[in-house]
Amino acid sequence: MKLRATYEKVEKDYTLSVDYTYFWEDAEGDYLGMHELQVTEAYVDSKTIPLEFYYDLLHDKVEDDLNEHAKNLT
Repeated sequence: MKLRATYEKVEKDYTLSVDYTYFWEDAEGDYLGMHELQVTEAYVDSKTIPLEFYYDLLHDKVEDDLNEHAKNLT
């Protein structure tokens, strides 16, 4: 299955928005299922930031929140 969504993290001075696509397969029998999250766009306030910058400096800080956001929507 596939889900497209936007995660937002509101801070005092800015808002980080991350558009992503979440793919998953449910667990069945011995198969534990799988999931994958692909970031497609990132913004600070309304300005697009390069994905390289996002992955180098921001992704590790929000990765768990992104996965939790996606799982809560499924």
